[in-house]
Amino acid sequence: MFRIRLALGLLLLVFASLHAPSYAAPVDQAAWTGMKKEIRLANGVRLAYVELGDPKGPPLLLLHGYTDSSRSWSLIAPYLAHYRLLIPDQRGHGAADAPDCCYGISEFAYDARLFMDALGIRRAAVAGHSMGSMVAIHMAAEYPDRVSNIVLVGSTALAPVQRGAWLYDQVAALKWPLDPASPFMREWNPANQPTPVDPNFAEAVMKELLAVPPQVWRGVLREIAYVPMGRHAADVKAPVLILSGGKDPLFPAEHHVSLLKAFPGAEAHVFPDLGHNPNWEQPQAVAQRIDAFLRKQP
Repeated sequence: MFRIRLALGLLLLVFASLHAPSYAAPVDQAAWTGMKKEIRLANGVRLAYVELGDPKGPPLLLLHGYTDSSRSWSLIAPYLAHYRLLIPDQRGHGAADAPDCCYGISEFAYDARLFMDALGIRRAAVAGHSMGSMVAIHMAAEYPDRVSNIVLVGSTALAPVQRGAWLYDQVAALKWPLDPASPFMREWNPANQPTPVDPNFAEAVMKELLAVPPQVWRGVLREIAYVPMGRHAADVKAPVLILSGGKDPLFPAEHHVSLLKAFPGAEAHVFPDLGHNPNWEQPQAVAQRIDAFLRKQP
């Protein structure tokens, strides 16, 4: 009996190791900018991007949120190392071009499609955080043959912002150069999360968001104000995973509920103690959810 139990235990360990997210050494935050490559899209916009993981693995496009950059996914990347990770700085963010116009979700989605074209990627899973999740929804609706699955982290199917809301009014009142000691910037500081995040990561993200130009800060919010992000949900045929933080101050519980209504067949999970950035706060746990979801898809 003991030998049978031992054999079963060893089989379970082997099974678990085969189905756990691959792990590599943590990404060096100081080296992240130097890891970026540049690419010129067919529409003339120049993006910067980082490619990590297995070059022969299933492609996974990772889209960051508002005022973030590709670095937003640096903490989670080591736990998804068996995928081909394609992580761009979207227009106006990081080292990408910041044209005077335009910063609507459709423009970001079109850039992402052209980014895939430029890299020769016919079809990919797309994971987006916050604004990036809105781009993922639009991509899955507008370019269904290019998107195999979508993962929505810190997302909503409602209008994400409107005039009179805290975020909209704070951004409208910003003055440049941005003062990191101002009340709004202290609130927006990446280190200000319900659970601690890597301090080197938080410091690097803060420096980058301070460099985001005015037309991006304001342009994005003007474009998405009053626009329900789930308006094209009926056109999304790809499987959907929804990951929310139970302490998200930007998109609290009603936003998670809106996603469940918009995507009734979706898989969903709430991290009760996390905020708007679960992929920063508990990257390994989020990676496990993403990996388990993608492995189940054909």
